[in-house]
Amino acid sequence: MVLRRLIVLLFLLSTYAFALVLRLPEFDRKNGIKEVFVHDHGDRIEYTVVFWDEDHPNTLTDLLYDLYRFYKWGRFYDIETFFLYPDRIYFPDDFCDSEGYFQLENLHNRAELTLDRFEHFDGEPVVYVSTWNHMFSNRSLSGVSYLGYKVEKTGFGTRDDAERKYSWRKNVKLKLTLWLFFASLGSILTTILLKRRSRLCVVFKGLTTVLIGTIAMLNVQGPEWLIFAGLIFSLMGDVFLEFDSLFVQGMLAFFTTHLLYTIAFFKLFGVSTWWIFVLIYGIVLLQYVFLKNHLGRMKVPVLLYTLMIATMLSLSFAVLRHEMYYARILIPIGATLFAFSDSYLAWDKFVKKLPLRNLMVLSTYFLGQLFIALSTVVI
Repeated sequence: MVLRRLIVLLFLLSTYAFALVLRLPEFDRKNGIKEVFVHDHGDRIEYTVVFWDEDHPNTLTDLLYDLYRFYKWGRFYDIETFFLYPDRIYFPDDFCDSEGYFQLENLHNRAELTLDRFEHFDGEPVVYVSTWNHMFSNRSLSGVSYLGYKVEKTGFGTRDDAERKYSWRKNVKLKLTLWLFFASLGSILTTILLKRRSRLCVVFKGLTTVLIGTIAMLNVQGPEWLIFAGLIFSLMGDVFLEFDSLFVQGMLAFFTTHLLYTIAFFKLFGVSTWWIFVLIYGIVLLQYVFLKNHLGRMKVPVLLYTLMIATMLSLSFAVLRHEMYYARILIPIGATLFAFSDSYLAWDKFVKKLPLRNLMVLSTYFLGQLFIALSTVVI
């Protein structure tokens, strides 16, 4: 079936020249084209273009606008659709013959233009992205440098197929991930409130990690399975640390978690910039210098654990060397929160009792784990 559809589409493209070139202003490349869906309706070809995002010219408005879009359409990605006929292109509501890329009025327009009104490149019509929210036009903006995207290698599908892939409102896996996220937040709060008050906190502590681990399990692929494995060892550590006699076992379990995260980050993103290592190792080892006189027989285990944390945290920042979007940026944030939780716990256990110990340790630990798990949600 797929092969037959591919042959039909290739025949249409070659026979009717149902191919085109999309051009996006170079300064908006971070919101570039992620994917193009193509569907043959017989008399026309439907093109659904998925952009990474759309940025409102006002930063504050853009933040509110993103939240609104995520609620209403279930995505940050911007999706636009038009139809290519043998002699014309039809834009249902996404045409704008703009005077400037950042204009805010007269954006969504309907238009139907014959192909002779478009520029052509290698015999194919050129469609320009003309505004910040990715309206289309048949002409370029004056003085703007463009990136070309030739629509050749793309996937089959309609606008609905694109929405089912990129919107949590239509993607069952994303919707379940969102509900697990809210359930995790509720379980985190319950665990903190019950700590020192009821042994039920052990149940909710484990439940929280299970919920977070399920988020990772639903979304991981490739080396990200190491993150899921790390959460399994975290669950073991959560239980062990509830008993003073099993502190070393808990420490070993979390050491394994840090090790698995380290390998995952390295395989996914490579190595961070050298000064990140110098800065983080310097801070972490300086803390160990102040701790070591209080450690007794735990000097060597804590030193090894400290070096493992420093390595994991340093490699988490390697993601910033890549053009990553959305959830990926949560990795260094989550790793930092995780490391802070370990640090606060160490000072509380070995040096002196610290204020708000349960709130500080549990909130940063669980949020750190949650962010790392959410970083696997990459479409």
